Amino acid sequence: MRRIFVIICVLISILSFSQDKVELLNKGNEYFQEKDFEKAEEYYKKSLEVDNQYYKANLNTGHSLFRQAFSLIQKQDTTGLKKCSDAELFYKNSVELTENKNDKSESLYNLGNAQLLSQNLEESIKSYKQSLRLVPKNMHTKHNLALAQYLLNKKQKNKENQEDSKEEEDKKKKKDQNQEDKQKEEKKEALSKEEIEQILNALEREEKEVQEDLQKKKIIGGNKFLKDW
Repeated sequence: MRRIFVIICVLISILSFSQDKVELLNKGNEYFQEKDFEKAEEYYKKSLEVDNQYYKANLNTGHSLFRQAFSLIQKQDTTGLKKCSDAELFYKNSVELTENKNDKSESLYNLGNAQLLSQNLEESIKSYKQSLRLVPKNMHTKHNLALAQYLLNKKQKNKENQEDSKEEEDKKKKKDQNQEDKQKEEKKEALSKEEIEQILNALEREEKEVQEDLQKKKIIGGNKFLKDW
């Protein structure tokens, strides 16, 4: 009889434990639906205090942090990157806490979104590819993978152009310096008005080229490059 009583107590304890974490998760979901992502995060983390291995609580904590990060980055608030980094950690946890193919794919997709938002392009591409290996037909993942690859290619091309531009600029400076030294040695006299005008015109052209180059190398921004999770 005593043994049966102990078993009943254990079952009640387990059931209560499970209900507590689910109730907290659901409360967080209510706040999330109301777009109160900070409050949602609070309840998701309370659910994790009950069971830190709870897949859905880890995933949803990642969602609440990602939404906060997205809003902050839209406002050009640098604290958004910290929120994004925190979201990545919870998404990574959720990837490890499930063996279900669809759930794991979803977690990897959301991880890729957080990495994309923080401009960690190479890592986001890896996450999207891992997600697609599990669920190959997910169009949202395919779309964001293509976008991440496009942004990475553009970034690499801009870097190459910048390096080429710097190399050309260094060559030009060296050439100008050599020319200047040669003129000093040959003439050893003050520059004429015409020569001064030529130098000023050259500097003006360089400044214009620099400004045009900076415009070309601006990173794509905006708030429409991520699909809803």
